Amino acid sequence: MDLETDMSRFNDFVILTTTYKTVHNHELTVNLLYPNQLPQQLRTLPVLLRYHGGGLVGGYSLYPGFFNPWYLELAKQNSAIIVSPDYRLLPESSVMDILEDVEDNWKWIHQALPTFLEQQTQGTIEADLSRIMCVGDSAGGYLSLQMGLNHPSEIRAINAVYPVVDFKSPHFCNGQERSVFNMPTFPRDCLERHMEGVKRQETITQKPVIVSSGAGSERLELMFSLCQHGRLGSFFPDNTIALYPLKKLDQGARFPRGGVLVLHGKDDTVAPVEQSYGLASKLADIDPELNFKLIVRDGEHGFDHSAKLRDVWLWNAVQDILKAWLE
Repeated sequence: MDLETDMSRFNDFVILTTTYKTVHNHELTVNLLYPNQLPQQLRTLPVLLRYHGGGLVGGYSLYPGFFNPWYLELAKQNSAIIVSPDYRLLPESSVMDILEDVEDNWKWIHQALPTFLEQQTQGTIEADLSRIMCVGDSAGGYLSLQMGLNHPSEIRAINAVYPVVDFKSPHFCNGQERSVFNMPTFPRDCLERHMEGVKRQETITQKPVIVSSGAGSERLELMFSLCQHGRLGSFFPDNTIALYPLKKLDQGARFPRGGVLVLHGKDDTVAPVEQSYGLASKLADIDPELNFKLIVRDGEHGFDHSAKLRDVWLWNAVQDILKAWLE
């Protein structure tokens, strides 16, 4: 089966989908997943707030190829509900648009999710909004770090897997060609050609083009072209600290006291492991009492997709954030 269409990893879950926000008549959806076998009498489920990866350019909230299987194990074992929102994607929208979307989804979780669940499950399932752990990989790891800094008293703990910590680092903005996953190099002008098509469409429809689900071959080619040619940083303006976790930390922002777990492959060609070492160094300086753990393993971007939750290294790594999340 194709990674894009093989939904079998979700077989043990009930999936509910709804719209949390509409922008220019474009509906942004959120998927809620909870185990289809729950202990009797259990109604209130902890929340795993999960952001998908894809370089802020590709993917979507249920894209199987980007959905870490061990997150599903984590939800199943702990009878948790996964909240996985879509958000507007680059380059049609801006990074500020994306951050606005995840904040609006956060508001939806607190204002509308309880009623939605009551209606959809006849009151049999509730979300325990006092027990939220924020997780994500790659660009989703960046978003999980951002949300942790934005809501440190309401999120119990953070897991970021091979996160992009600083999109303004040379790796993402020096324009130098580099190998990614040993893939063939896509043309540098993928972005320009893509935007020409967007402009044509906007001229015809007289409406802005908004994309919040991108996993076709053209979209993934665009995503990898931007990575291969060091161009992702061009979407990040310098005039606001809101986009930059390290700058926010310097300005006094702090992560949830339950702790932060970062997993990273030392051979990562998409988001270099130096990004996570930089975060570790920063936190050692300015927040040494934070329970911050960085686990570096052999492997590429996505190395953990073959991992099982009970693998010794992973099981040991998650214990502190599990305790912070659930107790």
